Amino acid sequence: MQEDHALPEIVYVTDPMCSWCFGFSPVIQQLYSRHKDQVRMTLRTGGLHVGNDYVVENDYREFLRGHWTDIGHRTGQKFSLGILDRGPWIYDTELACRALVAVRRLRPGAEWTYMPLIQAGFYTHNRDPHDPGSFALPAQEVGIGREEFLAAYHDPATRQETAADFAWARSMGINGFPTVVVHDARGWGLLTHGNRPLEELAEPLAGWIASAR
Repeated sequence: MQEDHALPEIVYVTDPMCSWCFGFSPVIQQLYSRHKDQVRMTLRTGGLHVGNDYVVENDYREFLRGHWTDIGHRTGQKFSLGILDRGPWIYDTELACRALVAVRRLRPGAEWTYMPLIQAGFYTHNRDPHDPGSFALPAQEVGIGREEFLAAYHDPATRQETAADFAWARSMGINGFPTVVVHDARGWGLLTHGNRPLEELAEPLAGWIASAR
């Protein structure tokens, strides 16, 4: 489907290193598959933890261990906890967000396929989120060569677009993820702020699409 800015729009605001977003991944992928030919589907990054403020060590490590285990039990998503036992490392999610934006810039639409790949790369396969190669590997699965991806990843324009995503989310009052908002000629509406099962979202979203203008 060609992009049409006149179409009603569903915007998914996420962060690839947000654990609840990983839990929500099967739900948003099903919604995307169902509605991508009916409405405009937009994926934006929100920037959960940007910078050097979150160091995975001591109490924070144990918090994440329990948090990830709980989300895995609730959603059925596979979390591997081994990365938490590595030496102290910075939980800076700008890097993964920038990788998603790089793919969006290079292959518009491919970010929807790429997103669950880098989520699983981190949460299931425990790839190093500070190594750009961790993001280049799944980019090849959506048809983007390693060097092409890395050039886009390090491009200042990609950094700027990523920061613009974060700013847009904050301007909309979106500070937590996953969040799905909808937009048509009537304005903006909230579908969900936080993880919810498909059966709670499918009917309201279908109703909104049917009435959108």
